[in-house]
Amino acid sequence: MSTKDTADRFMAASPFAVMTRVLAQTFMGSHLDEIFEEHRGQQYERQVKFSALAIAVADVALQFSDNFNQAYKSHQKDLNVSLQSFYDKINGTDTQLSEAVVARSALPVIALQDQLGFEPWEVIPGYRCFSIDGNVLAKSDKRLGVLRDVKGAPLPGKAVARFDLQRQIFDRVYLLADGHAQESTTCESILEDLLENDVIIADRHYCVLSFFAGIANRKAAFVIRQHGRLKGVLLGKRRCLGRIETGVVYEQALQVSQSPDAMVVRRITVELDEPTRDGDTEIHILTNLPTSVNAKTIANAYRHRWEEETAFNILQMTLTCELSQVGHPNAALLLFCLSMLAFNLRQVLFACLFAVHSLEDVEAVSHFHLSKEVSNHTPGMLVAISAEEWDELIPATIAGVAKLLKAIASQIDIKKYRKAKRGPKKKKPHRSRNVASSHVSTAKLLNLV
Repeated sequence: MSTKDTADRFMAASPFAVMTRVLAQTFMGSHLDEIFEEHRGQQYERQVKFSALAIAVADVALQFSDNFNQAYKSHQKDLNVSLQSFYDKINGTDTQLSEAVVARSALPVIALQDQLGFEPWEVIPGYRCFSIDGNVLAKSDKRLGVLRDVKGAPLPGKAVARFDLQRQIFDRVYLLADGHAQESTTCESILEDLLENDVIIADRHYCVLSFFAGIANRKAAFVIRQHGRLKGVLLGKRRCLGRIETGVVYEQALQVSQSPDAMVVRRITVELDEPTRDGDTEIHILTNLPTSVNAKTIANAYRHRWEEETAFNILQMTLTCELSQVGHPNAALLLFCLSMLAFNLRQVLFACLFAVHSLEDVEAVSHFHLSKEVSNHTPGMLVAISAEEWDELIPATIAGVAKLLKAIASQIDIKKYRKAKRGPKKKKPHRSRNVASSHVSTAKLLNLV
């Protein structure tokens, strides 16, 4: 049987596995070594290339391997180092390099989406909108020597991500090795990546006056929920502007401090029909967007912030973004970033589906069913088709890759991948906080911060 016949059989039986393999080779080639050269810091390459290391770790993220040890055995020939050297290299990966992997992966994702004819959703007309949110990595096992005798649960770090709401991808990540660090400490880094007419949408953790000023200085905008500690001075009368889906919208000007030269912002209030999970019956949203953008549009835009939390949930449910055995902050954060890269690849698959199937059918596709097909069939597919044969099958250009992906997507019976419908969720019982169980920062114990 020819290689093409074998590939055709896999395309028919497990199309998403084939498409993921095509994208993985397109995104995880030698350009990862270029990223390493640009962001290597104090790191060096002797026998193992960063691209080979990243591909092995990506196996864990994509659930082809259960842990780093299995990934090492699968890629031992390409790695060409001992298991201990493999672990040392992962633990030595600087956070700036992991951040660069996510940022650089967004560029070819956007190029592929454009080739596929994907039309970005419009959140606020005329602006690029980004949600900012943080994710605390789950506690790890106490395998590292410095963790053996500590009582608290070890925290390997945090990831603050920027989520492109128009394209539904992670295009930046700001890593905190110290699990105790505040998310707001990344504000300066977030500002460095802002362009004119960008809009930052975020929760009250980012309600920081210096952050507001930095955004305004870059001719960008913010839509951020007011924190209780920021009182400000209300100006003029509050005006009722009508209803949105979740409640009644009001607007009033707010001077952010008592200082006479303090910034004046628009304060959008939504009196909610149903209280939030924290029991709040109204929320206040602060923005410096011009009055040409009406308050109801801003209130609805703030609701899109939940799309990033949904993306984090998909990471946790369908990819291996956290592994309890991985306690070293650098290794845990590298795994999380490669999971974000894998999520971005997944979004290209959805762009392919949008190109050839109806919107209603694509929105009903289950990330879980798609992920299971990829993880279940890829190992066998890689045995049946060699790396050299994949080189012949996969086009060398972005346009060629897009054409191949579209052809495969057009043959998919999309109804096989529909989400399962479930009944209403039961309310979770209240659990009191376990005060005796505290957390420790692994990075502090390792003197990394």
